[in-house]
Amino acid sequence: MWILAKKKKFRITIDDEVLEVEVEVEDPRSIINSIRRLLFREQSSSSTITPSHGVTISVSKNEIRAPLAGRILSIEKHTGEEVKKGEVVLTMESMKTKIEIRSPISGILRRILVKEGQVVKQGELLAIIK
Repeated sequence: MWILAKKKKFRITIDDEVLEVEVEVEDPRSIINSIRRLLFREQSSSSTITPSHGVTISVSKNEIRAPLAGRILSIEKHTGEEVKKGEVVLTMESMKTKIEIRSPISGILRRILVKEGQVVKQGELLAIIK
């Protein structure tokens, strides 16, 4: 994929949920030639996230992990609060893109393991839901 415009909108569908993403290029001469895909495969007690560049992260269904390396912008839910599947728990920034981190299940937020402004690695545990 080649992008030469300053702003470009994309629609991404994940599990029948449509997300709109806007890519902004700082330098119009910049070319984005690939968008990495994350492949999700559910297992009985955990899921595996495999980015196309070869890193595999094992994930329990009650864990929220960083999909990419980045910085935590805001914490939307706090320890002890009820969360629903798909509800935004944290917001992070990675490569100048704002990413909403959603709950994989409904339950009670047992623990938040990060603070606003904290830099996290890809796959780092961010929160636990019971």
